[in-house]
Amino acid sequence: MNLTHKDYFKIAFPFIVSTVTQPLLGAVDTAVIGKLGVAELIGGVAIGTVIMNTLYWLFGFFRVSTTGQSAIALGRNSHSEQASSLFRPFVLALCVGLVFIALQSLIWMGAEWIISPDASVGQNAKIYFDIMIYGAPFVLLNYTIIGWLMGQAKAKETLFTQVFGNVLNIVLDIVFVLYFDMAIAGVAVATLIAQVTTFAIGVGFVLKTCQFSLFDHLSTAKMSKKDLKVIMSSNMDLLLRTICILVFFNMMARIGSQLGPDVLATNAILMQVTFIVSYMFDGVANASSVFAGKAVGQKNPKLLDSVIKLNTQWTTAFIAVLTLLTLVFKEQIVMLFTTLPELNTLYLEMSPWLLVFPLVAGYGLTFYGIFTGTGTTKPVRNSSFITLLVFLVAQLLAVPQWGNHGLWLAFTLFYVGRFVFLYPSIQQVREKCL
Repeated sequence: MNLTHKDYFKIAFPFIVSTVTQPLLGAVDTAVIGKLGVAELIGGVAIGTVIMNTLYWLFGFFRVSTTGQSAIALGRNSHSEQASSLFRPFVLALCVGLVFIALQSLIWMGAEWIISPDASVGQNAKIYFDIMIYGAPFVLLNYTIIGWLMGQAKAKETLFTQVFGNVLNIVLDIVFVLYFDMAIAGVAVATLIAQVTTFAIGVGFVLKTCQFSLFDHLSTAKMSKKDLKVIMSSNMDLLLRTICILVFFNMMARIGSQLGPDVLATNAILMQVTFIVSYMFDGVANASSVFAGKAVGQKNPKLLDSVIKLNTQWTTAFIAVLTLLTLVFKEQIVMLFTTLPELNTLYLEMSPWLLVFPLVAGYGLTFYGIFTGTGTTKPVRNSSFITLLVFLVAQLLAVPQWGNHGLWLAFTLFYVGRFVFLYPSIQQVREKCL
């Protein structure tokens, strides 16, 4: 079959809307705290968010691999494989989330040592972390549920689940912080409530929308030691890729912290904008992942070629639109986050880096979905190692010379590398359909 723009859009649009609301949570957290006019509070949210995202991104492969395996099972029309693609990562995600809670003291000490925030910022980050850690099991379970629904092409269900939870989070943010004066604790409590609610809605959709009984196939989803080894082996490439990205983001936070509270707060705002842009591209990647996985399940190279073509066209269109929006609304964007004059000035000084971000990041972010959807993960791992090395060398050379501009130059090179070092392996993706 040839995939049409209409077919692609029907899946891509809900994924784009649902994924772009995720970084909006961090943006709203930053914006609401920013209205209190204290740079240390903004920095506390930034550091706390980096710590929690580090934990979640480290196991982000739960969502990515579940989507790919779910899509391949759908392409094969195998009910037992569809059940296994949900139950197995679900159990693993629950175990990991509970371990996070048990080791919370060690996690905080390690994060504090790595990031080294100043005393005031660190105190606020600790308040945020101590509440947010209890949402870990729900977040990781949500990864598997959302990933499975995505792989089953349940775009509307995915959209409702994520958007409802995120909108609830935003509303509670505003109420707890601006009306109940709970400051940084209010942001964390709002997020925790939303995470639990999202989990409950997701479970409901899984049970309601299945065209077969999941529990009839529960016995086939049991994991032997061999099964567990295969699953962990297949996810290891994605885990190592995630570690590279986590090192990158934590280095950004650490270096920004060393450049001072105002630079750290400004970078937090800049990063929130890049997260929103990235997640819009991630919506395209998710759609490509579903169709690419289906192509592998059906052994359909023509469908895969259509996915690659449409992925490129939609990415190019988004680059043009997002670049234009960033250019036109750059002054309005910063006003959403803070009223502090010094942060406004620093933001506008750094805003040219945001202008080039869609172009340098777009293709790498979306083609990643094609690779993961087909289970072609070794090129993802290898390109991530090379790209991280480029960033580490660049920041060592550029930051002493140009300060925060040098840091953002290294940031830009990192995203350029994510496509440059990945795309040459596209033939390995095609071989999966033969």
